[in-house]
This record gives sequence, C-alpha cells and structure tokens, in this order.
Amino acid sequence: MKKINAIKLGGIVAVLAIGFFGFSFGRKSEMQMAVSGKTTEKRLEGASEVDGYKKWKKVNDRPRLMGSMVAAMCAAPTQAQIDREAQNPHNKKHINVFVNSIGEEEMMTKKKPVFPQGTVIVKEKLPDPNNASPELLTVMIKREEGFNPENGDWEYMTLNGDATEVTARGRLESCQACHAVDKVTDYVSRSYLPDEIRQKLK
Repeated sequence: MKKINAIKLGGIVAVLAIGFFGFSFGRKSEMQMAVSGKTTEKRLEGASEVDGYKKWKKVNDRPRLMGSMVAAMCAAPTQAQIDREAQNPHNKKHINVFVNSIGEEEMMTKKKPVFPQGTVIVKEKLPDPNNASPELLTVMIKREEGFNPENGDWEYMTLNGDATEVTARGRLESCQACHAVDKVTDYVSRSYLPDEIRQKLK
C-alpha cells in the first residue's frame, strides 16, 4: 500500500513539474510573441494608415513639379512666398497625391475645405515624372479635435518610398511651417489640383 501511494505521489509530482515548466515555457513564449507582436504592430501602425493608398482617389492628373506656383497667381510673389519656396522640401520634385474616401469630397469639390477626422492625404515624392517608384512618402492625417489645434489637428508622417518604414511622425515642425500659409484651406495647399477641377470648386 505504501509502495502504491509512493508511486501515485511520484506521478503527481511529475505531472505538477511538467505542468509548471510547461506553463513557464508557455508564458515565456507568449511574452516573446507579445513583445514581437507589439514591435511589429508599432512598426506597422504608421504604414497601415496608408495601406492601399494607390487605390485611393488620385488628386492630380499627372505628376506635378513642386516648384514655384506664382505663375498661376495674379499678384507678384511676396518675400514670404519667395522664402517659403526656397525652404520647401518638395522643391523641384515631382509628386502624385492621393486622398482616402473620407477626405475626397472636401479635396475635390470645396473652395474652403474642412477635412473630417480620418482624412489621410499621401504625397509621393518622385525623382522625375517618368519614375513610378517614389523615393519618399509624406502624409497628412486628420486627427481628433484638440490633437493639434494650432495647426488644424493634422498629424504629419514621412515614410520610405515603399511605405515599409516610418521615418518620422507627429507634429513635425518643418511640415507645419510649410502648411501654415494654407490655413484658409485647412492647411492643405492643393496646388496640384488640375485646372478643370479647380474651376468647379464651390
């Protein structure tokens, strides 16, 4: 009887030991997965906001040269406009611009748009108009009211050309400084709009 009880006790101890080590290993694996998942999720968090952007509304009809737009203006450029152009990170780069469905109506139909929360605008920066592979993406994301009230509640983001790596994001001062002059159009310049679309804005 004692022998049987000892065997039973030994079996229980073995089961408990296996269970403990199995649980510990399982918890460790889960923690490793959670950390990995968190890292991956963090890395993809920015990129996911522009997922499939090439299927969104393409705003411009052809790649546009980001140079001086004063030829389209009636008045001579002010010194501030000249200075702004000199500091423009998009200067002498060609761009394509895409907007998601949330912001499409404001972008394409309003003279003084007020973009709703969730609007995402992606600007592809191209080395030349015949090169379909962007060297950089710059992104505007309309956040909730109060996120950045001095600058229209926009978050700015930059990514590498294939949108796999977020290089900067947040209330980026260089972006805010450039877009500040476009306050009347909710900080979006829309200099790339085709003339036929611009003429129909209401």
